[in-house]
Formats: sequence, structure tokens, C-alpha cells
Amino acid sequence: MKFVHAADLHIDSPLRGLEHYEGAPVERVRLATRVALANLVRACVEEEASFLIVSGDLFDGDWNDFNTALFAAAQMRTLRNHGVRVFVIRGNHDSRDEMSYRVPWPDNLHMLDCKRPETIVLEDLGVAIHGMSFPRRELTENLVPRYPDPIKGLLNVGLLHTNATGSLDHDSYAPCSVGELAAKGYDYWGLGHIHKREVLHEGPYIVYPGNTQGRHVRETGAKGCVVATVEGGEVASLAFRSTDVLRWRREAIALAPEDGVDELIDAARMRLKAVAGESDGRLAAVRLEFKGRCRAHRTLGDETRRLETVAQLRALPGEFTDDLWVEKIKLETDLPLDREQLRKGRDVLGDLLRSIDDVRSDDAALTALGEQVRKLATRATLELKDEGDDRFAGPDQLRRWLRQAEDELLNRLTTTEARA
Repeated sequence: MKFVHAADLHIDSPLRGLEHYEGAPVERVRLATRVALANLVRACVEEEASFLIVSGDLFDGDWNDFNTALFAAAQMRTLRNHGVRVFVIRGNHDSRDEMSYRVPWPDNLHMLDCKRPETIVLEDLGVAIHGMSFPRRELTENLVPRYPDPIKGLLNVGLLHTNATGSLDHDSYAPCSVGELAAKGYDYWGLGHIHKREVLHEGPYIVYPGNTQGRHVRETGAKGCVVATVEGGEVASLAFRSTDVLRWRREAIALAPEDGVDELIDAARMRLKAVAGESDGRLAAVRLEFKGRCRAHRTLGDETRRLETVAQLRALPGEFTDDLWVEKIKLETDLPLDREQLRKGRDVLGDLLRSIDDVRSDDAALTALGEQVRKLATRATLELKDEGDDRFAGPDQLRRWLRQAEDELLNRLTTTEARA
């Protein structure tokens, strides 16, 4: 017997601001979570799974369009037609209080109770499924003590939407420890909420399958579901099945001191060609991150040349495939200068660098600078936020901007000196 474990599908969750991404394949990105669900259904059918468990966040919240619900219900009917039962718990994004509509689910899908842990016994399979849905989004209670004891003689499978690892990348909803889960006596814990695939424990298995489709560049790598094979009344093995149709990548390209813009473009071309060869029919969304002290940095200091270079980089995927998109370009290069030697100098450059260091290392000065930045942000339409981080005027961001300002000033001053 086999069963499939998935979580965090976030069907039809929006990639906010997608229309502002230059050259973005908007429709392919918009439909990615739906296609991932269809791929999950296909995996269940091909693996001849007896049942599917979904450990929370099937949806991303209330729908803008009821077609989201209709699409999901249609996929569940496909599973019903193949004899696959489905057991779902609600997570923080699709808790009872977050959803105002009822979905016309087919009779093979069971949504577990949100008031108390519920147990469903599948006598024909010798399986007991235990789980509890989130009644509300902000659920900070440890639910594990409320779950029932395992039923002897059956394969006990627990569903829980939780931050069991203390991950700082996710809210601490329904927190618990791996030790608590292992001590419960279940044979398999199917977890959700953390979007990174990870087996936290074996004997019993405690598993995060990750999400079925990466939704932004911080969710890189293959995404999908876990297929569990049961032999002799216990989980004998696990296998990963990918379901994603869009795969995010961050490609860091190191540049040498002698590299100019032409070399930068060539390095990007070679890297994107390699990515295209690995795409396997999926859309690869690539963030290019250029780093290093290089000759190109001085050229990129000119806004016109910088924009020309970015345009060239964005056009490169067209040389290889339609399954490649440059999501963002980060030019974090530096001047091929001995910055530390300049900092020691008793001239205007040395004074400037030491003054910037003083601000960077002084918390009070950074706080005052942050207030000035906030005032500026209210009066100007500037791209001050990076990747939606509301802490854009925090100390770390301010230090990054100081470094960028230092680069720009050094670029201009050393260019002036060279011309003189």
C-alpha cells in the first residue's frame, strides 16, 4: 500500500507585483499552483496511492474567484474516480475563520474537525488517521497533547500544521518539538507549514514534504510531495515526487578584477545556458547575482550603461529556450581597488571612508539616518523596499545602502582622479 503526503499548496496564491517584473511570463506563473495540484493528482494516480493527506494551507485564504474552489474540487473528483481518498486539515492560511465560502467537495474528501482532533479509521487498509484543522489563523497552542493515543494494531498517521523546528522563516503556529511528536506513538507524522522538504525523524517518520510549488526566489529547488510505501503494517520507505512547474534559482556569478561588461555578459550567458539544459520542461525563474571586484563596476556606475547591460542580460534567455526567465538582476560588484589602503590614506578619500565607517558602526547615527530615510520615503516614489521587507530602514538595510553610497562615491571620485 502507498499513500501520498502533501502540504502548503496555496492554490491560486498571487505573486504580488508580478506585472511589474519586466518580461515576466505572467500567465505561466499565475497558473503554477494549479498545475502543481494537477501534477499531485497525477502522482497519486500513477503511484496507485490508497489515500492522500494534505497537511494544511490547501488554499492561500479566501478566493477572489470561486473558480479556485471549483478547480480544486474537480481535481478531487479525479482522485475519487481512481479510488483515492483524501484527508485534509486546514492551516493558518485556510483556517475556518479565514474562509467564508463552502467548497463543493466530492465524498472522497474529508476535512478534519477544527474544534478538536478527529480520528478516522480506514478498516479496509488498517489505518487510523488523526488530525485537527486550524479554527483560526493565529493558533499558538501546542496541539500535540490534545491528539488521541494511537490505536493498537493499526498504522497511525498524524496530520499537523506546525512549526516544529522553530524556523524563523515561518510564524510559530501550533509549536511543538520533534521529541513530543516521536513520543506520541504514531507511525507517521505528516506535517505542514514549513515550505522546505525535510525528514525530521525516522522510526517514526516525522516529515515535512515542503510545498508543491515554490512561490518566490527564497523557495528554490525542487518542490513536490512525499510517497510513503507501507509494508507489514509500517512505513517502509519514502520517495519524493516533484510537482512544480516553475523552479526558482539564485545564480551567483563571481567576477575577476580584469572582467569588464563583455566578460560579465559572457559569464551570464554560460550560466543561463547551463540552467536551460537542466530545466526539463519547467520554467526556470533565475535571479542573477554578480559579485566581485571587477573592471565592469566602473562602467556600471554610468546609469545609461547599467541599463543597457541589464537589458542585454534580460534578453539572453531568448538565445536558448522559452522556459527561462531572468526574474531579477543584482549587480553587487565592487571597484578593483585596495579599499583598506585607501581608508588609511590622509586625503579626501581616506576621510570619506572613515566617516562612513563611523556612521556604520554607530547605532545612534544609524537610527538618525533611518528616520531621515523614512521621511524621504513618504515624499518620494522610490524603490526602497527589497523583496517586500517592511524593515527597509532597519540597521542592516541602512548599512547596505551606506556601502552602495560608498561604492558610488569612490567610483565617481576615482574616475575624476583618473581623468585629471
